[in-house]
Amino acid sequence: MLKWLEIKKMFEERKQLYRNLEQKRDSKVLVYVTGDRPGHETQISAEAFDLFVNQLDLIGDVPKITLFIYTRGGDTLAAWSLINLIRMFCKELEVIIPSKCHSSGTLMSLGANKIVMTKQATLGPIDPSLNGPLNPQVMINNQPQSYSVSVEDVKGYISVAKKEF
Repeated sequence: MLKWLEIKKMFEERKQLYRNLEQKRDSKVLVYVTGDRPGHETQISAEAFDLFVNQLDLIGDVPKITLFIYTRGGDTLAAWSLINLIRMFCKELEVIIPSKCHSSGTLMSLGANKIVMTKQATLGPIDPSLNGPLNPQVMINNQPQSYSVSVEDVKGYISVAKKEF
């Protein structure tokens, strides 16, 4: 029972911090965090699209939205779709990057009017990945999942194939 109370307290504290951020930035805050803990990694994904739609419908059209983002990257097309969706609900979009915002996260950030970064925040190179039914399968948490193939991997394969054949 104590653990549940601690979790509830942390959740309430986090919500208050988001409210404070909204007041300081004079905007509505959206938070998008993907995990990078070993064995529990998550990525920017099209699965988040409906969640964003629901939240943005609750917020409605507003002058300014602040996207607080932490990510190692993910699906390039999902990132493009998400940032375009958010832009439909505001006149001004700013992105706050507290730490990591790599690959597709960097792409999302470039769609903002303003990027705010902490001293330790990092953007990363945009390395578009291809996802499709022919991608290799890997086991993550004992479940087969499609492994993204980067554009650089495809270019490297074509280069080797041309040289060898």
